[in-house]
Amino acid sequence: MNAALEDYRIIWRAAAAQREPGVVRALYVTAGAVGACGVIVAVLGDLNAVQALRFIIAVAFMALAFIWTFLFVPGSIRMNSPINAWLLPRQRRRLLQMTAAYLLVATLGIAYGLGDWNVLPIVALGTLGMALLMAGNKYVPYLLMAAGNAPWLVQTVLPPAWAGWMTGSAAIRALDILILPATAWGLCWLYPAGGDAYLARRADQLKRVSHFAFRTGNKDPLPDGMVREGNLSFYRIALGCDRRRADPAAMLMHALGPTAHWTAWIGAIAVMLLIAGGAGIVLGWSRGAAVQTFVGQMIIVGPGLLALLVLFSTAQYGQQLRRTRGEQALLRLTPLAGDTVQLNRRLATRLLRQALSIWVLLTVAVLAVVLPFASGPDALLRQLGLCCLAGQAAMMGLLGDYASECGGWSTALALRAGAYVLVQALVAMGLGRLTGTTAWPWLVALPLAVCVVQLRHDWRRMLAAPPAFPAGRMA
Repeated sequence: MNAALEDYRIIWRAAAAQREPGVVRALYVTAGAVGACGVIVAVLGDLNAVQALRFIIAVAFMALAFIWTFLFVPGSIRMNSPINAWLLPRQRRRLLQMTAAYLLVATLGIAYGLGDWNVLPIVALGTLGMALLMAGNKYVPYLLMAAGNAPWLVQTVLPPAWAGWMTGSAAIRALDILILPATAWGLCWLYPAGGDAYLARRADQLKRVSHFAFRTGNKDPLPDGMVREGNLSFYRIALGCDRRRADPAAMLMHALGPTAHWTAWIGAIAVMLLIAGGAGIVLGWSRGAAVQTFVGQMIIVGPGLLALLVLFSTAQYGQQLRRTRGEQALLRLTPLAGDTVQLNRRLATRLLRQALSIWVLLTVAVLAVVLPFASGPDALLRQLGLCCLAGQAAMMGLLGDYASECGGWSTALALRAGAYVLVQALVAMGLGRLTGTTAWPWLVALPLAVCVVQLRHDWRRMLAAPPAFPAGRMA
C-alpha cells in the first residue's frame, strides 16, 4: 500500500513538473476562484442551508476536476510514452488507477452536490469527455457540443412521443448503463498499452495536447482555429492603423503582442452573443421538461462560471509583459516609443482604457447569455453583481511598478484579491439585511467604489515608478 501511494505521489509530481511553477500556481488560483464564486453564489443566493452546503460541495469537486483536467491529464499523456513503458513498467497501471479513482470521486461529488442523482450519467460522461479533450482526442469536441445541445434538440427535432422517451427515466437508465463501458474505453484510449496504431496517432495527439499548454518565451500560446485567425485579422488592421498614426501610446500596447490587444476578445464576445441569440430563439420555441431542467441547472451554475471570464480578463497583460521583454527593449530604441518621461503615463492610460472597456463589453455579453435563462430581474442583478465583483478583483493586477515586478498576478496578490472579495460579500450581506433588500444591489455598488479607490492608488504608484519597458529589469 505504501509503495502504491509513493508511486501516485511521484507520478503526480512528474505530471505537474511539466508545467511551469507559475502556471501551476495560476491553475490553483483559478480553482480557488471557482470555489470562491461558488461560495458567494451559495451564500447570497436563494438557497436554504442544506442546498447551499451541497452546492459548495459540488463547486469544490468542480475545482478538483478543473485542476486534474488541466494540470494532470496533459502531463500524464506525455509520460505514457513507449520509452517509459520499458523503464517504468508499473507506470501505466498506476495512471489507470489514479484516473479511474478521480473519475469516480469527481462524478459522485459533483452529482451529490447538485442534489439530483439523475444528472450522474451526464456528469460522468462530461468529466470523461473533458479529460479526453485535454488528452488530444479530436472527435470529443463534436460529441460534447452535441451532448450540450441535446436537451433542446430532442424537444425541437424529434416527434413528441420520441422526445418524451428520450428525456424520461428510460433514457437516464440507458445512460447509467453506458457509464462503465464508456469509462473503460476512455481509460484505454487515454493510456493505451502500445502498438502501431498508438504510435501512429501519438505525434498528432501531442500536437493537440500542446495547444492547451501554457507556454513561455516567444512561443505562441494560442491554438490554431477560426476564432484565432479572425482575431489576428482584426489585429493586423489595428496594427496598420496605429503604425500610420505613429501613436506612442498605441505602439506600447502592440509591444505586448496580439494576445494583450483588445482585438483578442472580439471572437469570444461574438461567440457569446451568438450563443445568447441562439438560446433565446430555442427557449422561446421549446418549453419541454428537459429544457426547463436544463435551464434550472444553468441558473444555479452559470453565474459563477461566467463571472470567471471577467475575473481573468486582465491576466494576459502580466503574462505578455514577461514574454515580450525583447520586443519592449527594441521599441524603446525607436522613435515610436515616444518620450521616456511619458512612457508610464501613456501605458497606464492605455491599459486602463482597454481593461475597463473589456470589462464593460464582457459584462454586457455575459448578461446577454444569462437573459434567455433568467427568471426575472433578480437573476440579471445577481449576474451583474458577480461581474462587478470579478471586475474589481481583475483590476487589482493591472497597474503597478512593472520595471521592478514585471506585473501580473502572484500568489500574494491573489490572496489579497480573495480577501477583498470576501469582505465585500460580507459587507453587502450586512447592508442588505439593514436595508431589507438583497445583497446583490450592494454587490454592484461596493466593488465599483472600491475599484475607483484602488485604481487611483495604483495609478499614482505606476507614475512614480521607473519606465515600465523592459519589464522586470530592476527586479
